[in-house]
Amino acid sequence: MNSSSGIKRKSSVLAQPYQAALRRYLKQGPTASLQPALRLGRQAVALGLETLDLALIHEKAMISQALPIDSATARDRIIHRGGAFFAKAILPMEETHHSALEANINLSRLNQSLNQSTLDLSASNRQLKNEIVRRRVVEETLRQSERNTSRLLEQSRH
Repeated sequence: MNSSSGIKRKSSVLAQPYQAALRRYLKQGPTASLQPALRLGRQAVALGLETLDLALIHEKAMISQALPIDSATARDRIIHRGGAFFAKAILPMEETHHSALEANINLSRLNQSLNQSTLDLSASNRQLKNEIVRRRVVEETLRQSERNTSRLLEQSRH
């Protein structure tokens, strides 16, 4: 199954409950709760839908609700209230996107810090290697000096 058909299937799972909840919300008037929209938004996130997928579901639901209305004023009111429903429904998605953006920013900072630490460790390793080479040279010089001193001491005893 490709991702397009998977999205369509997931969208169809949410489309009917969304349309029913929107219809109830619009019928209840200004005192209606937006909690069903929030629950549907969470369900959309759980299904892996994106904001555009939910916007398409909302558009179809709004067409079925607003198209039969003859009065322009009543249609505008329905569209405005439908917009509030949609805004509440996408809130969980936006929170998820915001969290992902923050996580990416933090990850980027950690990567920069790790890169700097890697550079610092590389520089320290180079310094240590140079110090090891320098000490070996000094040790060899001391050994030669010791041999030379021992040889001179032997010669002076003879």
